[in-house]
Amino acid sequence: MSHAFDVQVNWTEGLRGEVVPVGVPVSVPFSLPKDFGGPGDEWTPEHFYAASVGCCVMATFLSIAKMSKLEFVSYESQASCSMEKTPEGFRMTSVTLKPRIVVSEEKDRDRAQRMIEKAESMCPISNSLKVTVELQASVELA
Repeated sequence: MSHAFDVQVNWTEGLRGEVVPVGVPVSVPFSLPKDFGGPGDEWTPEHFYAASVGCCVMATFLSIAKMSKLEFVSYESQASCSMEKTPEGFRMTSVTLKPRIVVSEEKDRDRAQRMIEKAESMCPISNSLKVTVELQASVELA
């Protein structure tokens, strides 16, 4: 089974553009990072890279939690990626995720921890990357 997810990428002006997901009414402006001469006030391709991993792990966790009937109070996560200059040019070298899950009952802490670890291992985006994805999850009691 194959699934397609299409976006249109358009130049708007200078070092800026927009991403328009096909079938989604809202576009997302982006530009080059400040480190590479961009204005530094919009999304960058590097932000999209980190966000895609963070969103995918969260979506996978939500799916697993729903199937497992895990009740949780909240989920939030930081996602960051690192880029370094290599002999082949600039490359992403790592992604770090720091999800914070809050559960209301002590009995759910270990379950939630196992589920977030499973979600990271099953996330199709992180499974497609050449870089290591480091998971630093915390599960807390409300």
